[in-house]
Amino acid sequence: MYKKMSTRFFLSLALTSLSLLATAKEDGPAPLPSGAMYRYTNDAGRPVMTSILPKEAIYLGYEIIDSSGRLLEKHEKALPEAEREAANERRRQLEQDHAIRKLYATPDDALRARDRQIDAIKLKISYAKNNISQLNQRMSTEVSSAATFEQAGQTVPDTNQAAIAQLARQTKEQEKQIAAFEQDVEKLTTQFEPIIRRLSELSQTQPSASTP
Repeated sequence: MYKKMSTRFFLSLALTSLSLLATAKEDGPAPLPSGAMYRYTNDAGRPVMTSILPKEAIYLGYEIIDSSGRLLEKHEKALPEAEREAANERRRQLEQDHAIRKLYATPDDALRARDRQIDAIKLKISYAKNNISQLNQRMSTEVSSAATFEQAGQTVPDTNQAAIAQLARQTKEQEKQIAAFEQDVEKLTTQFEPIIRRLSELSQTQPSASTP
């Protein structure tokens, strides 16, 4: 048991360390070695050496040299923020496209999948409406019976009153279910809309097969 707990502890510690390292990389470059400098060529074509890494050096590319001028590290130029965001967006879109195509090969496949799910929900709605129709018939019978007692100047039996109350509750429950099912249909329609639209866009950009 001690061994298992130790393994979990060190795994957690390793993951935490990796997270801290990733955060440190995002916050800025690692500290320079003693006596080292940053070297880069600015927009004017002049070489610049500094102990503080400016933002322009990141975009232009820079080197780290030691006190004797020997090259320690070389960093290629980074994309400007707008271009980097655009590249990240393209990557995210490709990942989303890949995930969508693993589920649906064509827009018609997505439409069929959506319609199958909607049809299943509509079947539940139809079943609930049928239940309401039956409950209404039973309610009509109970109300008619209660009216007969009242017209005769008699007290409506407790069983009759309880049946009317129960039928009213059951009818409300079925109506709530129908409302929830209708919301599910709307959600499905909304969820599938961007998927079907994107698949349509992808199908239009695919090169058509040439006929021999």
